[in-house]
Amino acid sequence: MERLNKDLKSILKPYDNWYNDVEPEVNLQAKAALGEFYHALLRRKSDVGYEKGNNYHFMYLSFFINIRKAFEEEKYLRVCNEFHSLMYYTPFFQKRVYNNAISILETYLEIKGE
Repeated sequence: MERLNKDLKSILKPYDNWYNDVEPEVNLQAKAALGEFYHALLRRKSDVGYEKGNNYHFMYLSFFINIRKAFEEEKYLRVCNEFHSLMYYTPFFQKRVYNNAISILETYLEIKGE
C-alpha cells in the first residue's frame, strides 16, 4: 500500500508548482497528470478505520476550496500542488477526504470511473 501512495505522489510531483508560471503546454500536461492521478486513486480504496480528529480536523476543507479555485482558474499545476499538500497534511485516505478528492476530480476533469 505504501508503494501505491508513493506512486500517487510521483504522478503529481513533476507538476507541483503553486505559482503555475509555466508554458500553456506544461499546464495541459499537468491536467493530464491529474487524470492519471484520478485513475490511480480509483485503484486505492479509502481506509476503513477512522482517525480521531484534532484541532486541524477540518483543515482538509481549505485544501478543497483552493483546489476548486485553481480548477476554475485552469491552473492545473496549482491543483497538483494542493493535492500533494493535502496528501501530506491530512489523513488523505479517510473517506471524508478520499471521497471528496474523487468527486472534485470527476467534476472538473469531467470524468467518471473511466
